[in-house]
Amino acid sequence: MKNKWLKIILAASLALNLAFVSSTIYRKVTDRQKAGKTGNEHKQETPFKSEFNLKEDQKTGIKKIIREFKMNLLKYKQDILDKRIDIIEAMSETEFNPDDIDTKTKELNRLENELNVLFVEALIQINALLEPEQRLKFLYRLSRNWFFIEKKYKTRPGRRAFQQGGTHD
Repeated sequence: MKNKWLKIILAASLALNLAFVSSTIYRKVTDRQKAGKTGNEHKQETPFKSEFNLKEDQKTGIKKIIREFKMNLLKYKQDILDKRIDIIEAMSETEFNPDDIDTKTKELNRLENELNVLFVEALIQINALLEPEQRLKFLYRLSRNWFFIEKKYKTRPGRRAFQQGGTHD
C-alpha cells in the first residue's frame, strides 16, 4: 500500500515538474519571438565583460576558470538536491530519527560550504589574471552584486516591477 502511494506521488511530482518546465520554456520562447530575438544575441560582448578591457589570453583563462566552476556547480547542485530530498524523505517517515536528520543536515551544510569555497577559489583565480586597474573594477562590481547594492532583477512582461520605497531605503 505504501509503495503504491509512493509511486502515485512520484508520478504526480514528475507530471507537475514537466508542466512547470514546459510552461517556462514556452513563455521564454514566446517572449523572445515577440521581441524579435533570433537567439544569437548572447554572442555579443556584454557590458560587464567589455568594461574590463580584457586581452585575449585573459578572456581564455577566465572562460576556462568559469567552465571548470560550472562543471563543479552542476555536480554540487545535484548532490545538494539529493541531500535535501533525503532530509524530506527522512522527515516524512512516521517515526523519524532527529539524529539522522541532524546528520543529513550537517552533510548538506558541508556540501554548500564546499561549493562556496570553490566559488571563492574561482574568484581568486580570476583576480590573479587581471591587471591592477581591471582588478579594482572587478572587485567593485563583485561587491556591488554580492552585497545586493544594485538591483539586479529584471521584470518580465506581465509581472509587477520591483517597488522601491518604504523605511528600508
